[in-house]
Amino acid sequence: MPKPRIVRAIHANRGVEAAYRAAMLRLVQEMAESVEYWLMAQYKKSSPLMAQDELPSDAMQKRVHKLFKQWKKKFEAQANPMAELYVGRAFSTTSRAFQMALKDAGWTVNMKMTRQMRDSLNASIGENVGLIRSIPEHYLNQVEGMVMRAYAAGGDMQQLTRDLRTLYPQAKRRIETIARDQNNKASAVVVRARRVELGITDAIWLHSHGGKEPRPTHVAMSGKRFKVADGMWDSAVKKMIQPGEEINCRCVSRAILPF
Repeated sequence: MPKPRIVRAIHANRGVEAAYRAAMLRLVQEMAESVEYWLMAQYKKSSPLMAQDELPSDAMQKRVHKLFKQWKKKFEAQANPMAELYVGRAFSTTSRAFQMALKDAGWTVNMKMTRQMRDSLNASIGENVGLIRSIPEHYLNQVEGMVMRAYAAGGDMQQLTRDLRTLYPQAKRRIETIARDQNNKASAVVVRARRVELGITDAIWLHSHGGKEPRPTHVAMSGKRFKVADGMWDSAVKKMIQPGEEINCRCVSRAILPF
């Protein structure tokens, strides 16, 4: 019996990840600068030392809510086109890479945008849209808490400014995780869907060895054969999973050709 041909692993395109991350970071940086500017302007406009009908903390909270509406609207406007652009790029680059890997293994195929692929693309875009829309809510909820704590402490705007400037690095780390994770997931979705369409039933799991804290279950899976349609059992999460599916998972796999 001839030895089965094994296709090289397909890795998510890091250029797509970098572009996606940069686009989100530009938007978040713009939001962070706007928030700091308008909160400081509001503080100067209604100093805690001035006698007025409206409490300065109430006026500041109204400003935060106004900023929340403004930035929520902006992120919602950007979410769909951004997700469509970068998820679309992830799908197309992964499909081309898989096509070339198959060709190198001796199997020339024509990759078409099938109904199944369109459905997978649409679902991946929907997940991305939800994550992009969650960014201003997560950020501005933290801002509101900082503002109220600052007024509870007597209106310490110097401390508030210092606190606000800790939020961007936190947001940056979150966005880096989102970009990496969503790019890996999109690539994994394409690889699995293409394999199923072509009748490739089996693959070999490969641990990436790229994370600082590797999942013991994923290390144990490395080198083992699994069914493409089902995935592999992960005892840590008590379910069947695909390579690259779990958050921050960089694992990939090698397809075993069915002839």
